[in-house]
Amino acid sequence: SEALPLDNLQLGLLIEAGEADWKQVEPAIFGTLLERALDKRQRHKLGAHYTPRAYVERLVTPTLMEPLRADWRDVQTAVQRLTTDNKQGQALKLVEDFHQKLCETRVLDPACGSGNFLYVALERMKRLEGEVTALMVELGQTQTTFITVDPHQFLGIELNPWAANVAELVLWIGYLQWHYRTHGTA
Repeated sequence: SEALPLDNLQLGLLIEAGEADWKQVEPAIFGTLLERALDKRQRHKLGAHYTPRAYVERLVTPTLMEPLRADWRDVQTAVQRLTTDNKQGQALKLVEDFHQKLCETRVLDPACGSGNFLYVALERMKRLEGEVTALMVELGQTQTTFITVDPHQFLGIELNPWAANVAELVLWIGYLQWHYRTHGTA
């Protein structure tokens, strides 16, 4: 790797940025930064355009979350029936199986750009996972599960290598932010 030729002003800005508290940064801003970093012709040639979160959610909700939520509602209904029949063990197994399925679900964005679609999908699936793990605890699960929804499940195809790296960064920032909100610094 080659070091970038930075002058004193640029080094100062880099040091200042490194000292900032980035814990609360909205990862989706990287899409705007990526778009602005490309010149107009290159942006047009690549079709690089930052898609606002509201538009992304309009796609993520029906294609990914509604089917997962429908399956989750079916599991919740079955769990309710099983617990009424005093079959907590079977109910817990059903929830654990759904959690396994959730952690094995892969999401592909064939033109991922800066990864906003993948980031929103990760965030929504982590919320669902929170509901699932809460029910597992409620049903008596005492051991910590080692499987979890994580960035490895979210795949993207992108022509621009820099954009692909930004997408990966966005996913990991979002995942780590979720981790710190949920578990603190543990």
